[in-house]
Amino acid sequence: MTINRKYHRPLYSLIIALLLTQIATAQPIQIFAIDSHPVEISAERTVSLSFPFAITSVDRGSSQILAQKAKGTQNVLLLKAAQKDIKPTSLIVITSDGAIHNFEVSYLDQPRSLNVSSNTGSAHSIHSEEGIDESLISEAVEHARQHPSNLQKRSSNGQVSASLEGNFIKEQAMLFRLLLTNESAIDYDVESIRMFVVDRKQVKRTASQLDEVLPLKISEHLDQIKASGQKSLVIALPKMTLPKGKRFCIEITEKRGARRLRISLNAKQLRRVSLL
Repeated sequence: MTINRKYHRPLYSLIIALLLTQIATAQPIQIFAIDSHPVEISAERTVSLSFPFAITSVDRGSSQILAQKAKGTQNVLLLKAAQKDIKPTSLIVITSDGAIHNFEVSYLDQPRSLNVSSNTGSAHSIHSEEGIDESLISEAVEHARQHPSNLQKRSSNGQVSASLEGNFIKEQAMLFRLLLTNESAIDYDVESIRMFVVDRKQVKRTASQLDEVLPLKISEHLDQIKASGQKSLVIALPKMTLPKGKRFCIEITEKRGARRLRISLNAKQLRRVSLL
């Protein structure tokens, strides 16, 4: 089709006007950046990453990162370096809620934290740290160390035992004092210390469906109980109550060992607290 020359200029003007209108009314493209969180790993120690939902995918930036899910869980990832002084790299974890968790991994012989929680944006996370005063928590931990015992629950395995000596409360925090004793001739290397809520019928067996409770503070890093030695520990958690048929558990597992310790409390025992 031939267009009369005298209509060229008005037609071009109309086309340009239509294009400008489309550009002006088009939806802007939005790009969102996902924050990266630092994680330190070691060739000698295992670092655990806890997530509010089950892990569905793990992408390692380097084969020098060793990663696997913790036994009996779907939401805890264990990390270790294949060798010393590996180069900084990345780690991406996707959970069942569709969330992407991005980490910057670096090497440190003695990682400053062996338990890292990632609960950003989770509506189902067990607790929220919003409004909790860290200085108050630290003060409460020190008081819990000295407070008279108000509870006695014990778990033992292979001459190693964990005794729950106290359950205290200070405003928004609930504190548990543990005495760990190793009466054997073999050092007890701690793999993990975990707290969770589970159905009463599942307490005696490892359950994949459990609600993990992330600590607000643990009084000290615990990686070993020497042979014939003792360690005292205070764990601060968000205050909680239990529905009928549920139990609260504290579980300590041994690295490359079978001496697992588990203490459980029912709803009535959990409410038996002393004010600090």
